[in-house]
Amino acid sequence: MKEIDILKNKIVNLIPIINPGLKNEYGIRAAILYRISPSVEVDSSKIVREAYKKMYGEDIPESADTIFNVFIPFKDFCRAKLMKLKYNVQIPDNDLLWLIFNHLNEIFDGYNDLKSLFDRYFDLMYSFSNLMPVPKYFNGSGNKNGKGTWKLNKDYPSIYYDNLNDSKSDIFKREEMKIWIDSVMDNYKIKEMYKLAPPYPIDEYYGFDDEKLIQLMSFLKSAIRLIEDRFNEDEKKDTNIVLSAKSL
Repeated sequence: MKEIDILKNKIVNLIPIINPGLKNEYGIRAAILYRISPSVEVDSSKIVREAYKKMYGEDIPESADTIFNVFIPFKDFCRAKLMKLKYNVQIPDNDLLWLIFNHLNEIFDGYNDLKSLFDRYFDLMYSFSNLMPVPKYFNGSGNKNGKGTWKLNKDYPSIYYDNLNDSKSDIFKREEMKIWIDSVMDNYKIKEMYKLAPPYPIDEYYGFDDEKLIQLMSFLKSAIRLIEDRFNEDEKKDTNIVLSAKSL
């Protein structure tokens, strides 16, 4: 594994660093290959766990989360385009990702700007700036509702937070999770990220007519900016400290 101080490289895509076999890939291609191939999990990898400890102290929760899940809007768009191309998309998730991978040029024909946004968003998805340590079952499991529960939140932070305030949402340890997430909002610098609404209601789909294209692109730009800017204040402080030290 290539040595890297990820606390000094918070928006670097960690996929090819933790999985050297993907060192020549980036963006959409790297993310899909990471998902469908045997790979070391980025968010629970040793260098990420060590970075958590350096940044937040020894007492950190026992699991991890990618704050924004790019695959949700990405697969929705790709399904719509594949259906227009007469492909069957009612297939297992890994098979769908292979289908998308093999037809990226057709899917994004005429959508170069959108593809560029997805490439950038995917690079940032697996950067330290889009990761956070979380309590066990924060994301849910087969029989426990959490942030990653599809029918409830589709893994969108803002929808999950809304459901933490809803006693009928049946989120596992809902009140405890609400207290915990509120307690780390400032320290983890995720408050603005947890306010970003999905590009369209989670019970809707992209559709065939590109009616939702502008709002999708607007969402991607906002998510990219939030990830890139998450630790900006910390970087400025570190720079000021260095400059102050040099002036002594």
